[in-house]
Amino acid sequence: MAKKVEVDLKVLIVAAALVIFATVGSAFATYLIFAGGNGVGFGSNGTDVSVSGDNQREMMGPTFSAGDFTVNLTSNGPTRFIRTGIVMEVSERNTIGELEERRPQVRDRVIAILRSRSTSDLNQTNGLESLRNSIMESVNELLIRGSVVNVYFIDLVIQ
Repeated sequence: MAKKVEVDLKVLIVAAALVIFATVGSAFATYLIFAGGNGVGFGSNGTDVSVSGDNQREMMGPTFSAGDFTVNLTSNGPTRFIRTGIVMEVSERNTIGELEERRPQVRDRVIAILRSRSTSDLNQTNGLESLRNSIMESVNELLIRGSVVNVYFIDLVIQ
């Protein structure tokens, strides 16, 4: 005949507490390993921050999506075009509102700059950097408060 095993309520409570404690402890240890233990973590606004010794990479500022552009390039031969998506990093959050208000002007300036470039201009060693700087300078001429500090090409096809 099988013996009946009785389990004390105190033993069950202690066992459950140990399981919960072990789960929380392992979750916290995992967080420490992935968030801070290897020098990579997340900033207060959720952006990735990499730490290397005493140098900390600057966090990215507020951004404004200028949208997607498909524009013909200057060409002596066959028609060539560029298709790109542009995001602008700005110095202060208020600048995003001004860029939204001036979206048609911003897009017009970007299109004019893209159309003035040729495939050979863009294929040079510093071609995209030159394009980035031209866009940044042109858009900054429009702004009253704040400025564009960087331009990012999130998609780029030259054909």
